[in-house]
Amino acid sequence: MKNAIIFFLIILLCGCSAFHSKSNTKQRVNNIKPIETQIVKDSVTTNVGTRQSILEQYEDIIDHQQIQIDSLYLIIGQLQDSINFLNSTIRIKNHTDFPDSLFFAGYKFDLTNERLKQKFKYWYKVEIKYAYKFIPRSNKYFPIIEDILKQYNLPDDLKYLTATESYLSPLAKSSAGATGFWQFMKSTAKYYDLQINQFVDQRMDIYASTRAACEYILWAHKTLQNMGADDLLLAICSFNAGLSNIQKAIKEQGGKDFFSLIQRMSETDDYIWRALAIKYISENEDKVFTKKFEREESLLSTCKTVNLTLKGHYKLDDWAQAQGTVIKKVWELNPWIKIYRRNRYKYSSINDVVVSPGTYTVFIPKNSIPDKDRLSYIEKQFLNKNEGYFAIEHVVKRGENLSIIAQRYNTTVTNLMNINGLRSTTIYPGQRLSLITNYGNYYVVKKGDSLYKISQKLGISSQRLIEKNNLLVRNRSGKKFVCIYPGQKIYF
Repeated sequence: MKNAIIFFLIILLCGCSAFHSKSNTKQRVNNIKPIETQIVKDSVTTNVGTRQSILEQYEDIIDHQQIQIDSLYLIIGQLQDSINFLNSTIRIKNHTDFPDSLFFAGYKFDLTNERLKQKFKYWYKVEIKYAYKFIPRSNKYFPIIEDILKQYNLPDDLKYLTATESYLSPLAKSSAGATGFWQFMKSTAKYYDLQINQFVDQRMDIYASTRAACEYILWAHKTLQNMGADDLLLAICSFNAGLSNIQKAIKEQGGKDFFSLIQRMSETDDYIWRALAIKYISENEDKVFTKKFEREESLLSTCKTVNLTLKGHYKLDDWAQAQGTVIKKVWELNPWIKIYRRNRYKYSSINDVVVSPGTYTVFIPKNSIPDKDRLSYIEKQFLNKNEGYFAIEHVVKRGENLSIIAQRYNTTVTNLMNINGLRSTTIYPGQRLSLITNYGNYYVVKKGDSLYKISQKLGISSQRLIEKNNLLVRNRSGKKFVCIYPGQKIYF
């Protein structure tokens, strides 16, 4: 019966088109060899230009095959996920013996209250079907999260929020763009100094994102305390809904704790109940399942962490080897590191692992044996601000425009204009264009700051800050004004 269900699911998910795609892909892959043979034959009888054209066509075919193969891997992954889902539902017991009260983060949830009990039972039935995701991963990530929560003096139960947010997947991404373990939006993440650019996304860094989440919850709790609502559950709710929505509910309804308020959005209230259900399922695996799930190995047992400080943009290939491993392994163990793809016009892009300036905690295999002398030399080079993967500036050549230069350095015309303070796209031969932002000292704008106040604090003229940070913008009428906002970095 189980095999029949799985077979039906495969047919349902893939459909004939998927199998047709697989068949076509196999046929195309088999066709590569004759094409390669034809290229060799043609290269003997044709001129250089023709041979180059054929080689370009061959590269296009290879790229197309890779796309087809990647699509098949995606389908296989979806099927495996569906099979895991079926397996998890099959092993669920008909468990109804819930206690009269449960606790989360030190707060008591009274299940003798029929409304509350029904709320818990609903989310229990929902989340139990996804235990195959968060229970196996819990052993991999929870020890790290628990240690960070302890450092911030926050309850251990808050680790279940990561399961609520992402089912403990660093690659989780919502339709709204929230990403990583804690599902940070870009705007909030940058406010807490999580780097997000074409090289890294620290929302997927278990250390950096968990620290940022702790700082947010502590800030929200302190703010709520100042208005007489000393309730950590409400601070947790604000992580989901935004603090302003919690404050508005308090002002409208008069309640000052989680159990005295009807949240403005059901999702916010559900957020706490989901975490409670996930905690109960995780801590009562024997009661709710016929068989325990296998756990992924803890990162702390398979890896060691090393600190990495960069003052410029650097490739990590040599650094990885000096650590006793290879760059592919570093990339796999650290999902916050992206692949930087350097465009080559009509050719396939070149993949590199480049990391932007900052201080990072990096996982490497535990059995890696570093070459200390070589490592020391490389890490000293990393502290050079004007060295690294990128040229700091580009000298404009005859026939070049901003579009050509932007494509060459995998950036945008707008970015080049902002970095160089250009008011138009007009450039001239011999002109020197900066290619990366100066990652020097900076001041983070706080609520209530003005440019004048900042200039007084830094002892630097407002005009210099405006020019260095390109702070002038135009409104619809064309009038220029200075634009700054809380969380913005002002370089000086």
